[in-house]
Amino acid sequence: MHDLNAEFLRGQRLRREGRAQEALAVFDELVRRFPKVAGPRELRGVTLCGLDRFDEGLADVRAALEMEPRNADFHSDLGLLLFSLGHKEESRASLRRALMINPGHIEALVNSCLLLKEEGDFEGIERTARRLLTAQPGMPRANNHLANALLSLGRFAEAWPPFGLKAPEGFNPRDASVRVGVPHADRLPGAPSPIVLHGEQGLGDVLFFLRFAPRLKALGHRLAFWGDTRLHPVLARAGIFEHFLIPDATPAAGILVVWAGDLPGFLQATDPSAFPPPLPLAPDPEKLAAIRLELARFGPPPYVGLTWRAGSQRRRIVLSKEIDIAALGGALNGVHATFISLQRKPAPGECERLAAAIAAPVHDVSAVNDRLEDALAWLALLDEYVGVSNTNTHLRACAGRDSRVLVAWPPEWRWPRDAQRSPWYPGTALYRQSRDGDWSGALGCLRADLLSAL
Repeated sequence: MHDLNAEFLRGQRLRREGRAQEALAVFDELVRRFPKVAGPRELRGVTLCGLDRFDEGLADVRAALEMEPRNADFHSDLGLLLFSLGHKEESRASLRRALMINPGHIEALVNSCLLLKEEGDFEGIERTARRLLTAQPGMPRANNHLANALLSLGRFAEAWPPFGLKAPEGFNPRDASVRVGVPHADRLPGAPSPIVLHGEQGLGDVLFFLRFAPRLKALGHRLAFWGDTRLHPVLARAGIFEHFLIPDATPAAGILVVWAGDLPGFLQATDPSAFPPPLPLAPDPEKLAAIRLELARFGPPPYVGLTWRAGSQRRRIVLSKEIDIAALGGALNGVHATFISLQRKPAPGECERLAAAIAAPVHDVSAVNDRLEDALAWLALLDEYVGVSNTNTHLRACAGRDSRVLVAWPPEWRWPRDAQRSPWYPGTALYRQSRDGDWSGALGCLRADLLSAL
């Protein structure tokens, strides 16, 4: 049994380090040698699911539960896996079972927040997150759930402190793929000083939070930007930053480093009427001239850009947004415009199916998503842009243009559940999917608005 425990711990360590295939080999061997021990089988199942081998993985987790039906950890893991596949009712039953066995089970409570978000129950998330923080003060995931719930409810003064709470050193709580190799400030300096502004999140989020950079400059701070190199040319034209650091660089010792996502809290952004507009970004004039010619070849104005999907579609733990192509196309059928697809990585045949539903050509320029300068110019020139919220929504706002956003349920915090307009993008028209997944009402309003506007 000593060998079993040592190898089991080794497999767990390999999983934590992201070495899933090596961990799987350890658990495979343990299941072979100890077929009636539930722990290795359950973790083999979880590891298999992490490798997208869900059928095998779920079978292992269920088999482990047959061996230990009162194991709250197993029920909680099963609930999370079922949620990631969109099986909400089964997930709810598993998490409920875990909490019946152990009412204070931390992971089951954390996983319950995901279900509550699916229901748009941000008040429930707040209660659950505060319960978690009572049990484990400073817990990063609980603070993240609490912050997002409060932001969704428009309670900004309460939201920014948990939003900005620091995780353990070296870990980025808002985007684990972005390195954190140096200390980040927990407040702004009282006097003007040099600041390295770290774009610590994905491209769209960085664009969103950079709206606060001009306020730093107005306070007398000298700014450098540390982040995605695709942003460097467009930010250079904005005239906010004096220097640019590539992601793998290390700022000079003694220079204050601030996460972009901490700016609203540091600058006390609590009054929606005073929220700053998106950071203005001017497209490259040569790009604009070339794209005007391309648009003319596609057809006459008005030009309407379209996207229908964003995020991860397999695992609902990761934010995903999507609208049915046929439904979107049906709403646009009869709208007289030249349609342009800016959908990132469309699946084979999607543009053709959309064109069939609209009964009009759809010109695919999806490749521009890999060239930020091109994307900015396209979005600046389109007469209308219709799509789910994504990086291009933020980029178009930076170009000074409004969008028509299809808000999937549950709404993310930038598109608050109970608001007709976003406090961050007040000129953006919102078309909301209903709680039961129905888009018909939203698409009816979209169609009417486009027919009136074009």
